Amino acid sequence: MEEYLKAVIEQIRCKNVRPYVERELRDHLEDQINDNIASGMDKDEAVRAAVKDMGDPIETGIALDRVHRPSIAWGMIALVFVISIAAALIHFAIASGAEGSVYNQSSKTMIMFGAGFLVMLAIYFVDYTHVARFSKLIALCLIGLCIYARMFGTYINGAQLWVRAFFIDINVEAVMMLYVPVFAGILYKYRNGSATSSKRHSAVFDFIKILFWMIVPVFLVMQMPALVTALMMLISMLTLLTIATSKGWFKVSKPTAIASIWGVFVGLPVIGSVVMFFGNGLADYQKARLVAFFTGSGEANYLTNVLRNVASSCRLYGSNGVDASITIPEYNSAYVLSYISITYGLIAGILIACALAALIAIVFGISLKQKNQLGMLMGCGCGMVLLVTTLINIFQNLGWFPPSRTFLPLMSSGGSYIIVTYILIGIVLSIYKYKSIYPKHISVDYKIL
Repeated sequence: MEEYLKAVIEQIRCKNVRPYVERELRDHLEDQINDNIASGMDKDEAVRAAVKDMGDPIETGIALDRVHRPSIAWGMIALVFVISIAAALIHFAIASGAEGSVYNQSSKTMIMFGAGFLVMLAIYFVDYTHVARFSKLIALCLIGLCIYARMFGTYINGAQLWVRAFFIDINVEAVMMLYVPVFAGILYKYRNGSATSSKRHSAVFDFIKILFWMIVPVFLVMQMPALVTALMMLISMLTLLTIATSKGWFKVSKPTAIASIWGVFVGLPVIGSVVMFFGNGLADYQKARLVAFFTGSGEANYLTNVLRNVASSCRLYGSNGVDASITIPEYNSAYVLSYISITYGLIAGILIACALAALIAIVFGISLKQKNQLGMLMGCGCGMVLLVTTLINIFQNLGWFPPSRTFLPLMSSGGSYIIVTYILIGIVLSIYKYKSIYPKHISVDYKIL
């Protein structure tokens, strides 16, 4: 039997899948051997008969190799490439008619799109299960980066977001979006974590530790302050926790746990925002923007009114005659969608939004179809980051959301945001790569705590 298994496994080129295929074949052979023995054969005869029934080992191995081979999501890569080219052309146009900081940002952005695309392809070749295996260590590093930024980071517009590493300025707010797929790996580590104990309080304690891994980074990001990113992280991680709980990963009451976490944490951002508003947690300009948005008055509400007027005055195609560089601030970053609609028409803006919607749909489609549950959850985490950030940015450009620091994935300028977006897409590509390789559950043991 061992010779047969060795001959089959040698035909499979993907080394990652070999242990799982061997285990499956071994279990099948052992079941068949036991059935043969039960029918009256001696052990040697039962083994020979079971091996013979499996067929030629070379042909079997070749057939398994065709099934269990890495996959490439060519359609997704092509869509990302098209969006990236469109974004680069838009920023080329912005840079051509701009000067100063806008010119510098858009010029660098064109380079960052190329660099980001290469980073995405590099992440594709990394096994996504390594993220789960070292998820707690990565999470601690991200939390440490947040604390470092809080203590030594650079202030910009009242927010302590930037740190410098090797002469490179890093936006910590953008980097923290990677915490969401890392959190999916942490959740997977706690799957059936109390299986060795019959005590229910042990499972509840595991659930409390999960909440700790979720609350701490959100709190730190809020303190920057970066409320929109904190809100996105909280919504995304709550969604992942809900999915994991509904699948029975934790030995807790599903309805009670799900209702409790949403009941508590949906109100948490509201409570936290109120506390920060009446305390010293928000900069004066942030307070002014919120008051203006909800009262519809004040100088800080000027931008919201402008955005609403822009949205209603754009032509279907072509420029509406308004100079976006004068009318709208940050027209190459947070409000790039408004710039596109003003300069090229509503159809251009709608096409960009539809392209991003198609990309997000592909991300969730790949994730939800995954047999491997770790890949499913990590992919959904990446999808939630892209979905929530895209929706908030679109709502802000329409004047439906208070002016704040947001970005449109694959469109807005900002090197850190661009690279992080491509990393998220690269993780999804890696998940797709191994869709026919990993079984439903795999071991990701590597304990540091």
